[in-house]
Amino acid sequence: MNPLISEQYRLEQVQLHAKGNYGTTGKTYGHLVSDLVKSTGARSLLDYGCGSKQSLRTTLVIASDVVYEGYDPAVPEFSDRPIPSDIVCCIDVLEHIEPHFLGNVLSDLAYLCEPFGFFTIHTGPAQKVLSDGRNAHLIQEGSEWWLPKLREFFEILAVRQVPSGFCVMVKSLNAEPSGVSIATAISPLLGLPALGSQTKASLPAVTAIDYQGHKILFNTPNEMTVWRVKTIFTKEPDTIRWLETIPAGSILLDVGANVGMYSLFAAVARGASVFSFEPESQNYALLNANIAANSLSAQISAYPLALSDEMRLSSLHLAKFEAGSSCHSFGEEVGFDLKPRASPFAQGSFSVTIDQLVESGALPCPNFIKIDVDGIEHKVLAGAKKTLSNPKLKSIIVELNTHLKEHLSAIESLTLAGFVYEQTQAEGALRKSGAFEGVGEFIFTKKPLSKHAENVFKNTFNMSLPPAKEGRSVLRHISQRVQSTKTELMPFPHLVVDDVFPKEYYQEVIKNFPTGATLRPIGETGRVPLNQYKERHTVLFEEEDFSRLTPLQNTFWREFASWMYTDQFVSIFLGKFSQELEPRFSKIIEAEKILKLKGDALIVSDKSNYAIGPHTDAAHRLVSFLFYLPQDDSMRDLGTSVYRPKNPNFTCWGGPHYSFDEFERVKTIEFVPNRLVVFPKTEISFHGVEKIQQTNINRPLLINNIRLLNTVTH
Repeated sequence: MNPLISEQYRLEQVQLHAKGNYGTTGKTYGHLVSDLVKSTGARSLLDYGCGSKQSLRTTLVIASDVVYEGYDPAVPEFSDRPIPSDIVCCIDVLEHIEPHFLGNVLSDLAYLCEPFGFFTIHTGPAQKVLSDGRNAHLIQEGSEWWLPKLREFFEILAVRQVPSGFCVMVKSLNAEPSGVSIATAISPLLGLPALGSQTKASLPAVTAIDYQGHKILFNTPNEMTVWRVKTIFTKEPDTIRWLETIPAGSILLDVGANVGMYSLFAAVARGASVFSFEPESQNYALLNANIAANSLSAQISAYPLALSDEMRLSSLHLAKFEAGSSCHSFGEEVGFDLKPRASPFAQGSFSVTIDQLVESGALPCPNFIKIDVDGIEHKVLAGAKKTLSNPKLKSIIVELNTHLKEHLSAIESLTLAGFVYEQTQAEGALRKSGAFEGVGEFIFTKKPLSKHAENVFKNTFNMSLPPAKEGRSVLRHISQRVQSTKTELMPFPHLVVDDVFPKEYYQEVIKNFPTGATLRPIGETGRVPLNQYKERHTVLFEEEDFSRLTPLQNTFWREFASWMYTDQFVSIFLGKFSQELEPRFSKIIEAEKILKLKGDALIVSDKSNYAIGPHTDAAHRLVSFLFYLPQDDSMRDLGTSVYRPKNPNFTCWGGPHYSFDEFERVKTIEFVPNRLVVFPKTEISFHGVEKIQQTNINRPLLINNIRLLNTVTH
């Protein structure tokens, strides 16, 4: 990752934030951002440059299951690298960026926007000055200067002038080119027409296509909808060929139906009964208009719902527990008895699972499922485990990104569920270049069940497990080793688990450990200031870093993540540390009703002179895992040390790294092969690494931190 801020300027920003009256503009836009979240159906929101006060948060009104995360490199509590979000807000931040880092920051924003961004930019001078006399607004330019810069990374959906400058709604160029419909949805919130919108008079109100004697009518109020109609047979030819195989009278579930192009084709050309799901309000309105235009209300039922995996704990993605909830009460809350084509504005936008809908009787079990939901296809599939095992389901077409480990895992999960796909078809469907390189439609067909399997089918049930058999075997081994290991209580609760991996698997870990230029100083990742901890080199569990690995290493570590980022792995340790974690859980659930977690792993090689002072980890950490990965015990003395403050009353909820002189080193946990050190984050879990004095050292380990994404952390 390219640097976003110089260390000297970061320290300057730290001092400004410490004064308490800096970075407070966000609260002015809280209600507007709330409306943008609702209108776009966003499920996650990132406040980029949130400041120490998180002022946007004070006026933000969003649903409890919309994940909010703050990021600011100058505020230790919020300095950890964020994950991409549906909407990224950057409010009065860009004018503060050092000009020579502006391109890096805009590129970083484009990566984090999945897909939308809302930015406000002050175009004049600030009231504050820096210590060297410069105005705090390092860039003072008008919108005519800024917009070309933004267009290098974003599609600009709408712009509005405000007294201090302007605000802009954008969509990352890394995402699929947006239609005018989403701009139409958000532009009224900004108080002006969408950029590029067309008058109705300039475009045909209705466009028709003919297919084997069948005429299908589509409302086309703008250029994007006209283009969709004209390219229906060429944009995704495999989707059309797949729909042509559907027998008459089949039940099709269309998840991410958009304006209904394929729903209408299946109903008219194949005589299918279709259940269409589209949460975006403008698309949903056109979907219903198209159903009415073709008199298909008896064949197509449309719902303004998002289908996802809402109830499954996953540490790689956002996860939640809902206190006192059940599928039955959740079904009553969202109303599974929705009338087809009910108003999305009256009903609201909800997220449910396919399994919940089928089990409640709101949907019959589909024979065919089409899924195209802009990157979260794996979540939709995760919420359909029971439906996937139903013999009534014959085939699925799903758009997958072969560069995403979650999507590669989805392929393995479908294979384990009894589906097969034709590799030649899938490879042929992949885009070969551009923003969607590696994305394509995969067609999965259910393997026929044996007679015995059909007889026992109703007596089976499903659990969420790692897709690969080896991963499940590793998890079983880890669970057995942890259960047989006694928790050490002094100076704070922790586990030291030896032989944590099966011996053969540990050799695979050693063989695939990255070396050389594949590893980069941790300061270059943005995790810490650029000039700190230069002796720690890393590979983050992120796409950018994995792309530098060899193909064999890439495959191995993706499979490693597929079992480490699971409910089962986390649960093994939550049980061990339940006494320490329960008070935190209770306070979080009381305040926010849900617990949101994500995994954050990195491969590490520490060099000579590396040291890190006693600390308790950041406040949002829940559990920390240190996998020791040396080839032998020659670095036995270089393990993690645990400490006790010399002041017996001293505690810390996270952030600073303290001087070794203020602590008593209780012990160093020897750095020997195949050992795991794990502990819950508490106010006394002080740990660190004494300075490595030996020369030519490469100290290999893997760190995985379970992060809390809740606003309340303890």
